[in-house]
Amino acid sequence: MRQLPIIATICVLAMPAFADDAALLLGVERYDDLRRVSDGTDVLDAADDLRDAGYAVSTLANGSIQDMNRLLERFATDATDADRLVVGLSGQFVTDGSRSWFLAKDANRPSPFGLGDAVSLETVMQIMSQTAGQAVLVLGFDQGEDDTIGNYLRQGVGDLVVPQGVTVIYGEPDMAEGVMVNAVTAPDADVMAYVRGNRRLSALGFQPKTLIMQPTTEQTTQVQPAAIEPSLRAWNDAQEANTANSYRDFLSDNPRSPFASQARDRLAEIESDPILMAELAEDALNLTRNERRAIQRNLTLLEFNTRGVDGIFGPGSRGAIRNWQQDNGFAQTSYLTTSQINRIDGQASRRAAEIAADEERAREEALRLDREYWEETGARGDQAGYSAYLERYPQGIFADEAKSKLQVVVEPEPDTRAARAQEEALNINPVLRRLIESRLAGLGYNPGDIDGRFDRNSRRAIASYQSQRNLSSSGYIDQPTLARLLADTIGR
Repeated sequence: MRQLPIIATICVLAMPAFADDAALLLGVERYDDLRRVSDGTDVLDAADDLRDAGYAVSTLANGSIQDMNRLLERFATDATDADRLVVGLSGQFVTDGSRSWFLAKDANRPSPFGLGDAVSLETVMQIMSQTAGQAVLVLGFDQGEDDTIGNYLRQGVGDLVVPQGVTVIYGEPDMAEGVMVNAVTAPDADVMAYVRGNRRLSALGFQPKTLIMQPTTEQTTQVQPAAIEPSLRAWNDAQEANTANSYRDFLSDNPRSPFASQARDRLAEIESDPILMAELAEDALNLTRNERRAIQRNLTLLEFNTRGVDGIFGPGSRGAIRNWQQDNGFAQTSYLTTSQINRIDGQASRRAAEIAADEERAREEALRLDREYWEETGARGDQAGYSAYLERYPQGIFADEAKSKLQVVVEPEPDTRAARAQEEALNINPVLRRLIESRLAGLGYNPGDIDGRFDRNSRRAIASYQSQRNLSSSGYIDQPTLARLLADTIGR
């Protein structure tokens, strides 16, 4: 609540009731150019209950944007002196994903540059944030409608950025009145409990453990507004933090608060539930998305399956954490402490080093076997030995040497001038040259860089291929070589 001048504050303290509270109910069922919304005006049926609860209520059914703006301006003025604010909007909404609007009866087909006939939800919420902790926005819209409108808009409500202390409740249009009557205006009714107990309702923004918008008469007369307000704000802060320490601090600073009993109950609940305490302790670490990914990678390396590395601790990650805790002698809460995160990181680093050592040993063993096989085949200096080695190790340590020696053994002295003329007659362009080199490499011959240039390595590879296929081993491409090379590659 905004600060009052000293004289006004004295007047407020002298009165037994709260300052005027404000409520605004806008419902649209029939649109001029858009689809009808069933039960769109039902939210207005809560007007009498809100008035009986002490709210100054403004209502409008099937209103134009001009009429809506008039009521919104009145509501913004009333909000400056209110302790509680309630808004109900029911009908058609549109969003671009980050911003959302409520459409008036006379709204045309909307576009992101033509929303003058719509109410900005962001502006409504900003007005309501003046009574943080006692501000409820109820939205009624068809949850099954999310059709796109043009390239940038769709029906419904987007990802709302809700100001601190504002509670947003949404559901189908026929649910809006029930929220008002059974939760917002009912004496001692817990709004959050009502939402949690109804699967057709969801909440965003400020979601304390309990939210009572209509305390009993005894509570309101025993404690004056000026005495309640600091306690209420502290209570809202404690619920938003929702930790054992936040409730202890609240009780220490506000031992006679009307919310002290709830704080003690919540503290006892947390302290008697080790899993809840573990969850709150992990929340207090404020792990970033990248830090969570690192934990998932480490657990996966340790063979605890997190079902993905996405930085989101879903059921797969929680199960992996629980299994790791069991194997390491920790309480199986599925929530991590700083010490456990450090231990996981240390174990993963050690495991990574072990894997690297195993890979190095495997590489050394493969090289040893490669050398031994060379000693029994290619090192003897004959065609059979070179061919045998290349068949077993086409990419081995001595593969280039074997191919080179094999070419020397089988390649007759070419008539390079005639062979070159035959290749030039084929008019082989650079693209085809790269294809030839690529296919030679794929068949186990090493043409060097695949760059479309027939250098010494390319010529040696062509000659080896020709020799193996009983073609004229010139090292130059002719028509039989090209045809056979294409056929061999396609048939591989």
